Amino acid sequence: MKRKIRYAVAVATAMGLCGCAQQTQAIRPSATQLQALEPLSVVDVIAQNNLAAQDTFSGTYINVIAGPGVPIMAAAAGGAIATIIIDATAKAAAKRFAEDHVQPLREVLQDFDARSALSDSLQQALAKQSGNFKGFTASTAVSTSAAHGLLVQTIYSMTPDFSALQVIAKVSIHGAGGGQDKPVYQNVLVYQSPRQVVAAKSAADSKRLVAEENQRYAKLDVDHDIDKANADPERRDSEMAQLREKINHEQVEHRNRLARAAAPNWDADSRARRMAEAWAANGGEALKVALRASGPEIAHMLQLDLADQVASGHAKSKRTVFSSDTREIEYVSGGRMISLAPADSDASVNKSSPMVTVPMNAPTRR
Repeated sequence: MKRKIRYAVAVATAMGLCGCAQQTQAIRPSATQLQALEPLSVVDVIAQNNLAAQDTFSGTYINVIAGPGVPIMAAAAGGAIATIIIDATAKAAAKRFAEDHVQPLREVLQDFDARSALSDSLQQALAKQSGNFKGFTASTAVSTSAAHGLLVQTIYSMTPDFSALQVIAKVSIHGAGGGQDKPVYQNVLVYQSPRQVVAAKSAADSKRLVAEENQRYAKLDVDHDIDKANADPERRDSEMAQLREKINHEQVEHRNRLARAAAPNWDADSRARRMAEAWAANGGEALKVALRASGPEIAHMLQLDLADQVASGHAKSKRTVFSSDTREIEYVSGGRMISLAPADSDASVNKSSPMVTVPMNAPTRR
């Protein structure tokens, strides 16, 4: 049985989950507008230097329970403060989760020119659509003086659970007015690689992880710290307060780790780590293949979207517009398009944040 410290500080934390796709309103040209601009020059902008990871942060829902004597305005202010504090904690944790798991993938891609792989695959695919496009420029920034043509702003990132790579292209067509004019076409086209899967967690996995966690906790020698804190229970200076807080944190962390280890399913961290290991295997070959495969799919979605002028009003509802043995292309909310493996779903979609309850005590005079 784990020993208890006589004094502990209660700490409440929350983690919110959400998708991170930026909403862009779809705009489609008329046949006349499109014909007047073709053939289109193409500028592909990829500003990032490294593989990114989508994090899982969203604003947390805060429910403030006011104690007796707390004015309504004070409770409302307390709720706003709680939202800021908890959201900051959740946002930092989500970013840390994403960065921790994407870093090994960045290392295996260190000697691989991902930017060129993405641009070359798109250029080769667009070249096959004869008569529609002329010229192709790869850039790291959007030029405000660009002539009329097709602008593709590309980002590439791992989905929040690290099961898939997504190449997200914000695509627009501008008229002769240059880069500052209102686009005649605009949409977001998403290529998602086939999703990785991990083997189900076994009883042997749970037993091994519980043993590893007990060994980790034993090395911390928390019992020694507890003896020190309990030797002088009335001491309340800053050093002792820090020690008690450290003990409380280590005990809470140990309980949480044991619960995750004994659970029948992989926790989010363990699952993401195994996904990342699968992507990193063989020098990241699966990642490199996925990056090179994105261009033809983005070009195909663009071709379908520009040709679908009559039925574009139906794009507000989800529908499949292409299907093969290896790929499906769907319109999703707002007209955004996504290309994925037939058995897969959009891996960037996540559940919204859980409700977090924050009690607020009555104000007292000092």
